[in-house]
Amino acid sequence: MLVMNVRINIDRNRCTGCRMCVRSCRYGVLEWLDDGPIAANPHECAACLDCERSCEAEAITVEVT
Repeated sequence: MLVMNVRINIDRNRCTGCRMCVRSCRYGVLEWLDDGPIAANPHECAACLDCERSCEAEAITVEVT
């Protein structure tokens, strides 16, 4: 079994609040809390990078190790 370590970085200063990252995440990793996205279920991340690609402000990066 392949084990991936995934880190989801959210830059709140760059986030515009469009919520596209949350909408694009088909694994339920991201949720909206108060005024920004959070990685509520990071262990579910498949590193598909849909959230990163959907963010026009480049506020989300996904690192895989």
